[in-house]
Amino acid sequence: MEKYQHYINGKWTDGSSKETINVVNPANGKDIGQVVCAKNDDVNAAVEAALNSYKSRVLVDMLPMERAKLMRSIANELRAVSKEGGKLLCHENGKLLANAEYEFVDGANYFDYYSGMTDKLEGSTIPVNNKVVDYTLLEPYGVSGHIIPWNFPISMLARSLACAFAAGNSTVIKTAELTPLAAASFFAKAIDNAGVPPGLINVICGHGNEAGAELTAHKDVGQITFTGSVATGKKILHAAADRAVPAVVELGGKSAAIVYPDADLDKVVASAKAGIFGQAGQICSAMSRVVAHKSIKNELVEKLANLASTIKVGPGDVEGSELTPVISEEQVQKVENYSRSGQQAGAEAVAGGKRVEGDGYFFEATVFDNVKPDMTIAQEEIFGPVLSVLEYDEPEEAIEIANGTEFGLAGGVFTRDLDKATETAGKLEAGQIYVNSWFTGSVATPFGGYKQSGYSREKGQEAIKSYLQVKNVGIQL
Repeated sequence: MEKYQHYINGKWTDGSSKETINVVNPANGKDIGQVVCAKNDDVNAAVEAALNSYKSRVLVDMLPMERAKLMRSIANELRAVSKEGGKLLCHENGKLLANAEYEFVDGANYFDYYSGMTDKLEGSTIPVNNKVVDYTLLEPYGVSGHIIPWNFPISMLARSLACAFAAGNSTVIKTAELTPLAAASFFAKAIDNAGVPPGLINVICGHGNEAGAELTAHKDVGQITFTGSVATGKKILHAAADRAVPAVVELGGKSAAIVYPDADLDKVVASAKAGIFGQAGQICSAMSRVVAHKSIKNELVEKLANLASTIKVGPGDVEGSELTPVISEEQVQKVENYSRSGQQAGAEAVAGGKRVEGDGYFFEATVFDNVKPDMTIAQEEIFGPVLSVLEYDEPEEAIEIANGTEFGLAGGVFTRDLDKATETAGKLEAGQIYVNSWFTGSVATPFGGYKQSGYSREKGQEAIKSYLQVKNVGIQL
């Protein structure tokens, strides 16, 4: 079984500990590799490397055009390893092979996109009086710490890293212990092959309660980015607040799609296939609730149940597979418990509802009908292929149901009426609204949550603000 290392200061290293983390293929439950486990000394080494690189000003003083050129080189290298890296990512994460390969392409797209912003980070001049010249500078925070989730370990890594890099920050990346291999190997290889100066980007793997906590609390980390659960996000925010450093946090979701009577139901079904059954529902902005008008609810439920019952279950690297495994034994048990609680509360599983027998951590594509807004399956993030269908009578009731959770990451509207779509979008308490299709964003569209789903934004021009601080300079003439 291959052993994977940290990437610190431009070199691969075993680090300070002999402890390793075994990584499991969720499609069959078998070990596929192990990675060295970062302890406090390794976090300190990575932060020190990043701090030294920042103090050397190798990136800060790099001409914007040269920084952009380096970022485009990273993009090219990510595309070059997408086939090999995608195969490894498919095996450690379980997702479809095509989607795993695309993560590297998506990562490249982020570096290309933000490379175009390096020479556009402009300050401003401020009129004070005729004896003072006043202007602002946009400067990086220094060392930026990134704690990456397991569900999109390459795409989300690149999403925040490219932005931080464009702004001139040095970085330390803590990968998820469930899916660290592709990042520790192929992503780090792309960084190395692109000629990134040592220390600017460091990649370590360790447990969240050890390496993640140490990175967050480290005195030399000036900015933090985290994607993950609400509970962990709050711990990180507390740690950041203790040191008065800024943080970008993207947390959980329980996103609802409101379906009006005039909606194209086939579009709703197509959106559900990607939005809740894609990647086995392990997406923060998954379409986990459908709020359907009573006049079309039964027809829609029938269509959704038919979709769920015909989806082909299988490993991500097997041709024709549509529903891949959830990430771990613990997660499949969690999904199973949620499903059981829904049925005990009175919801009807019109499709699925149980674990798939055999190897791996597969759970059936599940559709629950007769779900009430206060049921646990309608309130809590399941992070599995489980869709709850709720019924409404009046539009205001639909909006109330959609907004009736602690989350606010995404929302959806299905209607042929543009006025109705825009009005509803304005009333939904969520960071992004999808109309007549789920997941309509791109690298250029800001992404983030309302309420317990976090704050600040990733992606798009909006995101770079989180990695820059403003300095004012006033000159007395």
